Amino acid sequence: MPVQPKAFLSRRDFLKVSGLAMGTLALGHSISRTTDRLRLIKKFGPATRIPAFEFHGDNYYFYDGAYCMNPATFKYLMTWLQENEFWAASSDEVVAYIQGHLELPARSVILTTDSGNVSQTSLGRMIPVLQDTGMHFISLIWTRYMQANESVSCQGDICWNAFREARDSGVFSFGSHSETHRDFALLGKEDGLGDMLESKKEIEDMLGITPQLISWPFESVPSWASILADYGFAGAFAGGGSRKTMLENVLLPNEPSPWDLPRILPPNIGTLTSGRPNGKNIQELMEMFTDGFGEQQAAYQKQFQIENTARNLYYRKVHPPR
Repeated sequence: MPVQPKAFLSRRDFLKVSGLAMGTLALGHSISRTTDRLRLIKKFGPATRIPAFEFHGDNYYFYDGAYCMNPATFKYLMTWLQENEFWAASSDEVVAYIQGHLELPARSVILTTDSGNVSQTSLGRMIPVLQDTGMHFISLIWTRYMQANESVSCQGDICWNAFREARDSGVFSFGSHSETHRDFALLGKEDGLGDMLESKKEIEDMLGITPQLISWPFESVPSWASILADYGFAGAFAGGGSRKTMLENVLLPNEPSPWDLPRILPPNIGTLTSGRPNGKNIQELMEMFTDGFGEQQAAYQKQFQIENTARNLYYRKVHPPR
């Protein structure tokens, strides 16, 4: 009787299968997201510009407090976005939007966080807040020092396990923040490309997904960035200096400059105002960088109410109360 060979799945293949299984389980969620997205487009109109926020988890303090966050402020911001019916785009949605293939609601936002081996605790806190508020984050991972043989902080695979839990939560998608976190504007094409492809492979091996977006370390964009399109990348986030004026710090449909996508900063602890642009609260930021407020939004809201009233009248006519 012939002996059957033992079935063997590599770790990478197992994680890909795991990712596919999670994708199947999330199909209903995906359908629900599509329904919600179309409803919000009908209510507020389509986005012609979307701001991207740069977080570093939910608890940090940089530049003497000029750029800072704590869990309470993070929850406040996510709740505000929920209460004001904002759509937080996933990585796939951002890519489709900047390539001109997908409409997003006028009240849309892109929530990004630069992540790494110190993100374990913040990811665990962020997941329930995002699930409760319906928000979605794009985590851009600095992949060096994420394994047990690279860092004492990652023994027992706890670093990548934190990102797997984030992946499985349904409220995170992922990109790369490089392997070595160097200034890529100072790197030659061969060196820089090798770094990004190493990071990409590690994310594929550890999470079973292929990243399409990047955030540049030090917001520093190399001259050779566009060649990354040949290797599966679609865009990269830089900083607030990548556009001529502050008002241009938005992502556009059919984005003409996808390798230096701008990001603004979320409101800080205490003052609840941003450091980029300086002094703006969350309401003012959204009025400044989206189409979801003011006269245009009022026109869509009026039309939405008219159509909603007509739909309700029709329903009552077809299904009269007994």
